[in-house]
Amino acid sequence: MSSAQGDEGGSVSTRLGRILLVDDQAQNRDMLGRRLERRGYDVVLRETAVGIEEAIAELNIELVLLDWMMPERSGLDALHGIRKQYDAEHVPVIVVTALDDGDIVSKALEGGANDYITKPIDLRVLTARVKAQLDRRQAVLELDAIRDSLEKTVQQRTQDLVSANETLSAEISEREAAEARAQSLARHDPLTGLANRRHFLEELDRRIALVGPEENAFALMFVDLDRFKPINDVHGHAIGDQLLQVIGTRLTSCIRDDSFAARLGGDEFAVLLEGPGGREAVAAAARRILHELSAPILVNGLKLTVGASIGVALCPEDGRDAADLLQRGDAAMLRAKEDRGAYKFFDSSIDEELKSKAALEAELRSAIPNGDIVPYFQPVVRCDTGELDGFEVLARWPHRERGMISPVHFIPVAEDAGLVDAMFWALLAQACRKALDAPGEFMLAVNISPSQVRDQWFPEKVLRTLRETGFPAQRLEIEVTESAMIGDVARAKSSLMSLKNQGVRIALDDFGTGYSSLFLLRELPIDKLKIDRSFVARITTDRENATIVGALIGLGKALGLKVTAEGVEDEATSEALREMGCQLAQGFLYGAAGALPEYSSESLRAAV
Repeated sequence: MSSAQGDEGGSVSTRLGRILLVDDQAQNRDMLGRRLERRGYDVVLRETAVGIEEAIAELNIELVLLDWMMPERSGLDALHGIRKQYDAEHVPVIVVTALDDGDIVSKALEGGANDYITKPIDLRVLTARVKAQLDRRQAVLELDAIRDSLEKTVQQRTQDLVSANETLSAEISEREAAEARAQSLARHDPLTGLANRRHFLEELDRRIALVGPEENAFALMFVDLDRFKPINDVHGHAIGDQLLQVIGTRLTSCIRDDSFAARLGGDEFAVLLEGPGGREAVAAAARRILHELSAPILVNGLKLTVGASIGVALCPEDGRDAADLLQRGDAAMLRAKEDRGAYKFFDSSIDEELKSKAALEAELRSAIPNGDIVPYFQPVVRCDTGELDGFEVLARWPHRERGMISPVHFIPVAEDAGLVDAMFWALLAQACRKALDAPGEFMLAVNISPSQVRDQWFPEKVLRTLRETGFPAQRLEIEVTESAMIGDVARAKSSLMSLKNQGVRIALDDFGTGYSSLFLLRELPIDKLKIDRSFVARITTDRENATIVGALIGLGKALGLKVTAEGVEDEATSEALREMGCQLAQGFLYGAAGALPEYSSESLRAAV
């Protein structure tokens, strides 16, 4: 590809930079390449990251736009390969990812990425970030040139030191200014102007080294925004970036000059509070920050409210090592997130919780491949006849020593450790085999996570599991929540449609608790709505809840969708649902989840 036209059709006479765009999706690659060319960039397209290191040198690449998830070679592996040969100052890399996930962003930045951007891509944001990185690269090149020029000048003018002194002084000043600019770009977040993660870690190490025997020399605060992601998803990255800039300004205004604020990435910030003067002084500072960040923010005519949660670790009370302080501050922040808009100090209970979580995670890593996490089957029945329609698959862990471990305890650990995907495939295979061994042609419903919705290979993985187990696609139902699809409806639609075309049914889970978007019902290939138990449980005692459930059942009927009510625990609720015309129901009235897909005739008679 070559540069030709700008956005308004005018010719571009100045080449702005040569970009290597790596994306395995042809449509994304070609569309983004054309748009960047119209902005004046020279764009080279590649569908794979294989051999990218050689291509950078051969094609004189100045910046790399690297897709994170690619089949032949992952973005992370390619990033490591690039950084072995090229430093971040001379070949900047911007990672493109479909997930605004803290783990992925952290891995990308730690692996040497200069910046990142999430899909769907806002071209204005991308152009601004590309320009910032190319400007920084140009500053580095100018600095290199200044260094070379200075060395030559010194050699040429050694014999005339007096006359060269004035010129040399000016050039040294110029060099120092250029180095200062380059250092500032390398150590600060280009969006907010705050210190970046690298600078923050350096400052943390410096302050730890200065700590003497005194108590509470400084406090480390992890500040995590509470409602940034939904705002970013709904209003777009341009609004999100402006919001982060205001947050950075407010955070700086809350602390003293001898304290230190940084943006660690995404919606995570950190503060080093110097000489806090005891827990109460730290608590006062935390309350001040929470107050400032909870105040409404006006962006482009939108009145937005974000809020934050803060975790606090004290040095040296909670540790003299950077890794310990970071881990404990983060753990305290996660505890604060449970209450939202709160702050929490690290304490021994959190420490015990961390140790317990680490032990559980270690056991999970062996339990999943060993098949110790097993499927349990909760019956789903037809409201009018009480006959069995199918089962929902639930994860259970019958531990050999501890007994049955509740999913409330091990599922969050699996999510934090990135083990949910591996657990899902192990459970799906087990459930399919057990269902085939049971009599009847009942449906089997499984829940999927947001990351799986956005995985372009998810449909193929499902179909491969069905082929390996011999389970019919027509008997499988995939349950997905509304919130899992917000932000990338197009990708979700593509994945779900691929599955539906093979006979798999799609259910929208927990309908009524999220966005309850009619747009999703129209755009996505939905076969069924599942009404959340929080509405169903009170339909016999709460007229408003009954009205809502009745409306949702009517909506499903009008759209030709089946409707399942969750959380049915008594005959009165079951009768009310039958009168409303609800087709399917599940809950303890029909039996608890069991290790085998079985449903006795006694349970059937009791439910009707």
